[in-house]
Amino acid sequence: MKKLAILAGFAAALGLAAPAQALPAKPAVQTGGAGMVELVHGKKHHHHYKRHNAYRHHYHRPPVVHHYHHHQVRPWSHWRPYVVQHHYHGFGAPVYYSSHPHYGPYYRVRAYDRSNVALWLGISAITGAILFSQY
Repeated sequence: MKKLAILAGFAAALGLAAPAQALPAKPAVQTGGAGMVELVHGKKHHHHYKRHNAYRHHYHRPPVVHHYHHHQVRPWSHWRPYVVQHHYHGFGAPVYYSSHPHYGPYYRVRAYDRSNVALWLGISAITGAILFSQY
Protein backbone atom coordinates (compact mmCIF):
# COMPACT_ATOMS: atom_id res chain seq x y z
CA MET A 1 0.00 0.00 0.00
CA LYS A 2 2.89 2.35 0.79
CA LYS A 3 4.45 1.63 -2.58
CA LEU A 4 1.18 2.50 -4.31
CA ALA A 5 0.95 5.81 -2.43
CA ILE A 6 4.57 6.66 -3.26
CA LEU A 7 4.06 5.81 -6.92
CA ALA A 8 0.85 7.86 -7.02
CA GLY A 9 2.64 10.84 -5.51
CA PHE A 10 5.52 10.45 -7.94
CA ALA A 11 3.12 10.22 -10.88
CA ALA A 12 1.27 13.32 -9.68
CA ALA A 13 4.56 15.23 -9.40
CA LEU A 14 5.51 14.19 -12.92
CA GLY A 15 2.03 15.13 -14.15
CA LEU A 16 2.47 18.69 -12.92
CA ALA A 17 5.84 18.94 -14.60
CA ALA A 18 4.58 17.41 -17.87
CA PRO A 19 3.69 19.65 -20.80
CA ALA A 20 0.09 20.81 -21.11
CA GLN A 21 -0.47 18.60 -24.19
CA ALA A 22 -0.35 15.36 -22.19
CA LEU A 23 -3.48 13.23 -22.37
CA PRO A 24 -5.50 12.73 -19.18
CA ALA A 25 -5.35 9.32 -17.55
CA LYS A 26 -8.19 6.90 -18.34
CA PRO A 27 -10.56 6.13 -15.46
CA ALA A 28 -10.41 2.66 -13.96
CA VAL A 29 -14.03 1.77 -14.81
CA GLN A 30 -16.59 3.60 -16.92
CA THR A 31 -20.28 2.97 -16.47
CA GLY A 32 -22.83 3.00 -19.25
CA GLY A 33 -24.18 6.36 -18.09
CA ALA A 34 -22.46 9.69 -17.56
CA GLY A 35 -20.96 8.76 -14.17
CA MET A 36 -17.55 7.24 -13.48
CA VAL A 37 -16.72 4.69 -10.83
CA GLU A 38 -13.46 4.66 -8.95
CA LEU A 39 -12.36 1.30 -7.62
CA VAL A 40 -11.59 1.34 -3.91
CA HIS A 41 -9.59 -1.47 -2.40
CA GLY A 42 -10.17 -2.32 1.22
CA LYS A 43 -8.42 -5.13 2.98
CA LYS A 44 -6.22 -7.25 0.79
CA HIS A 45 -7.63 -10.57 2.02
CA HIS A 46 -11.04 -10.49 3.63
CA HIS A 47 -12.00 -13.82 5.18
CA HIS A 48 -14.61 -14.56 7.75
CA TYR A 49 -12.35 -16.59 9.96
CA LYS A 50 -12.29 -16.07 13.69
CA ARG A 51 -8.54 -16.47 13.80
CA HIS A 52 -7.15 -15.39 10.47
CA ASN A 53 -3.54 -15.74 11.60
CA ALA A 54 -4.06 -19.44 12.23
CA TYR A 55 -4.85 -19.93 8.55
CA ARG A 56 -2.17 -17.61 7.23
CA HIS A 57 0.75 -19.65 8.57
CA HIS A 58 -0.60 -23.12 7.83
CA TYR A 59 2.27 -25.43 7.03
CA HIS A 60 1.84 -28.80 5.38
CA ARG A 61 3.74 -31.82 6.53
CA PRO A 62 6.57 -32.92 4.26
CA PRO A 63 5.79 -35.96 2.12
CA VAL A 64 6.42 -39.32 3.73
CA VAL A 65 9.52 -40.96 2.32
CA HIS A 66 9.67 -44.70 2.75
CA HIS A 67 13.13 -46.13 3.26
CA TYR A 68 13.36 -49.80 2.49
CA HIS A 69 16.26 -51.46 4.25
CA HIS A 70 18.40 -52.99 1.49
CA HIS A 71 15.35 -53.41 -0.76
CA GLN A 72 13.64 -55.70 1.69
CA VAL A 73 11.43 -58.19 -0.13
CA ARG A 74 8.23 -58.91 1.77
CA PRO A 75 6.05 -62.00 1.41
CA TRP A 76 2.82 -61.91 -0.62
CA SER A 77 0.75 -62.15 2.57
CA HIS A 78 2.13 -58.75 3.61
CA TRP A 79 0.90 -57.00 0.43
CA ARG A 80 -2.44 -58.82 0.03
CA PRO A 81 -4.47 -56.42 2.27
CA TYR A 82 -3.15 -53.47 0.25
CA VAL A 83 -4.29 -55.09 -3.00
CA VAL A 84 -7.70 -55.92 -1.49
CA GLN A 85 -8.00 -52.26 -0.53
CA HIS A 86 -7.72 -51.46 -4.27
CA HIS A 87 -10.80 -53.58 -5.02
CA TYR A 88 -9.17 -56.80 -6.20
CA HIS A 89 -10.29 -60.17 -4.84
CA GLY A 90 -10.23 -63.93 -5.46
CA PHE A 91 -6.47 -64.30 -5.66
CA GLY A 92 -4.75 -67.32 -7.13
CA ALA A 93 -1.36 -68.66 -6.11
CA PRO A 94 1.27 -65.90 -6.43
CA VAL A 95 4.40 -66.50 -8.46
CA TYR A 96 7.54 -64.70 -7.31
CA TYR A 97 9.91 -63.27 -9.92
CA SER A 98 13.22 -62.21 -8.39
CA SER A 99 14.52 -60.01 -11.17
CA HIS A 100 12.83 -58.08 -13.92
CA PRO A 101 14.67 -55.36 -15.89
CA HIS A 102 11.98 -52.74 -15.22
CA TYR A 103 10.05 -53.90 -12.17
CA GLY A 104 12.67 -55.54 -9.98
CA PRO A 105 11.36 -58.30 -7.70
CA TYR A 106 7.59 -58.73 -8.01
CA TYR A 107 4.70 -61.12 -7.57
CA ARG A 108 2.46 -62.09 -10.46
CA VAL A 109 -0.93 -63.25 -9.27
CA ARG A 110 -4.29 -64.05 -10.84
CA ALA A 111 -7.14 -61.96 -9.39
CA TYR A 112 -10.57 -60.50 -10.14
CA ASP A 113 -11.38 -56.80 -10.36
CA ARG A 114 -14.52 -55.11 -8.99
CA SER A 115 -16.46 -56.18 -12.11
CA ASN A 116 -15.50 -59.84 -11.50
CA VAL A 117 -13.28 -59.91 -14.58
CA ALA A 118 -10.20 -62.13 -14.29
CA LEU A 119 -6.83 -60.45 -14.77
CA TRP A 120 -3.14 -60.77 -13.96
CA LEU A 121 -1.66 -58.39 -11.40
CA GLY A 122 1.98 -57.50 -10.96
CA ILE A 123 2.71 -56.45 -7.37
CA SER A 124 6.11 -55.09 -6.34
CA ALA A 125 7.70 -57.30 -3.69
CA ILE A 126 9.48 -54.27 -2.18
CA THR A 127 6.90 -51.45 -2.21
CA GLY A 128 3.62 -53.28 -2.73
CA ALA A 129 2.75 -51.04 -5.67
CA ILE A 130 0.51 -52.44 -8.38
CA LEU A 131 2.91 -52.49 -11.31
CA PHE A 132 0.58 -53.76 -14.01
CA SER A 133 -2.79 -55.36 -14.61
CA GLN A 134 -3.38 -57.44 -17.72
CA TYR A 135 -6.76 -58.78 -18.81
